[in-house]
Amino acid sequence: MPFGSWLSSFKRNERGGVAIMAAIFGMIMCAIAALAVDVGSIVLTARKVQGTADLAALTAARDLNQAQRAAEATANANIKTISTMTVKRGRYTPDPALKPEARFKVQGTEVNAAKVEITAPAPLFFGRFIVGSDHVDITRKATAALPSSEPRVMFSIGSRLASLNGGVVNSLLSGLLGTTVNVNLVAYNGLADVNVNLLQFSDLLATQIGVKAGDYDALLKTETTAGTLLKVLELVTGSNNSALSTITGVPLNLPVKLGDLIGVEAEAKEGLAQHLNANVTALDLMTATLQTANSKRQLELDLDLMSNAGALKKLANVKTYVAIGERPNNSPWLTITGKDEPIISTAQARVFLKVTALDAIEELASVKVPIFIEIAGAQAKLSSITCNASPSTTLKVKTGLARVAIGEVDTTKLKNFQTPLTISDAHLLDALGSTVVVSARADINVGDEQWQDVTFANSEVGKKAPKSVRSTKFLQGTISSLLGNLKLTLDISLLGPVVKGLLSVVLSGLLSTVAGILSPLAAPLDLLLQSLLNVLGLKLGEADLWVHAIECGQAGQAPKLVG
Repeated sequence: MPFGSWLSSFKRNERGGVAIMAAIFGMIMCAIAALAVDVGSIVLTARKVQGTADLAALTAARDLNQAQRAAEATANANIKTISTMTVKRGRYTPDPALKPEARFKVQGTEVNAAKVEITAPAPLFFGRFIVGSDHVDITRKATAALPSSEPRVMFSIGSRLASLNGGVVNSLLSGLLGTTVNVNLVAYNGLADVNVNLLQFSDLLATQIGVKAGDYDALLKTETTAGTLLKVLELVTGSNNSALSTITGVPLNLPVKLGDLIGVEAEAKEGLAQHLNANVTALDLMTATLQTANSKRQLELDLDLMSNAGALKKLANVKTYVAIGERPNNSPWLTITGKDEPIISTAQARVFLKVTALDAIEELASVKVPIFIEIAGAQAKLSSITCNASPSTTLKVKTGLARVAIGEVDTTKLKNFQTPLTISDAHLLDALGSTVVVSARADINVGDEQWQDVTFANSEVGKKAPKSVRSTKFLQGTISSLLGNLKLTLDISLLGPVVKGLLSVVLSGLLSTVAGILSPLAAPLDLLLQSLLNVLGLKLGEADLWVHAIECGQAGQAPKLVG
């Protein structure tokens, strides 16, 4: 057959095509298999190098005086073919403000950590024909640090309800939740008796919101909702408390961060876990969560359910407005610190009472008394820690400055804490078509600018009863004092001379009559104000403090791997 015909026939012949394709794909599969073998070798070696670096760092941190020798002995016992190895001693600072790689600094004094870097070869079986080498170098590093030996204290300020009153608590929670809450006093007392471990609470919260277990830095910064926090609280308490069940049954989508409740001076993932291992009550955590989530919200409270307002209800009708502001400088409610920072604070608050006396001046008018209370946050910070056989700590405390006044304010501006409120003279009584006006003004400031020291002995740590600090300017019976300083003025300038003469006898005793109506209101109003502020966790001219734990170092504990 001529060559041209044979070539043409060969081109048209399709027999054996599958065999050719199989041969080509066979070579590809062999190449993939070879690559898989080499990748597996690299991955296996990388794991082994990382594990060895971890062990070497832990060994070095356990014996920092002989860190190099200890790390080399551990590494050589695990890997026989180490190319290079470096061991550095230094200071590890668990500061969340620093990037993980910046938390370790090499230094020769006050060392508490060791950093190990190991390079070892990973053998290549088929890749050597491609890269021209029988191995690739794998480098891994690890840092281990001794637990912080610096003393730390966990303390909180003004969160607990000093005295529970079912009606007032229900009214406050109804305002915070935006729905009606009616829980009996037994349930609230039950929450006050249940301790919650903050470490357990934090770990469970992390699983609920998808934060990596143990990453407390991220947990404190992650935004969630008040509803989620309270659902986790319900799970941790493991009880069917009707107060929690009622509250967690309400959708609460208000944003809040765990870091808004718990302030940490300088901690990292593992270190924070040690310091969170302390207890608070379920009631504390619940009320602090709701108030933090509802900052800058104004509430109108119904106080008809108050069991202790019987005397007041016979004398006056009271309408109450409450605005809960943020804590100053976004201060947390509870902190863990070994320094004089952060300063923790109670929330700011404004209360406006519209009091209408039921004993009207016959045929003239009823007497209306507007009372405005503005409370700055009480503050606390760590002063010192004494570590011995019986540890103790001293806190510095400043009571919240408060202003109590009789006067009119614009209630629509109560929640704007950035702007001072204007207080105008109160018109207690308008009669005869506003031609006869009794006006009043009283203004009292309560609180100290100076810090006071409060010391907690070891036997007082973790107690449910707080230690209270009272301002040296504190007034017993605030509204009683306010009414005692009340200046009444009578304006009859719009009356003609004849009318003035005819009513002169009646009007001459009008101021005394108004004063006589107000006098019986003083004690019941003081009781109302005290009950209301107790529910808010606030007091006029006072600060309540709790120390939950004193930690005097972790000497002797095993080192831990850190980021």
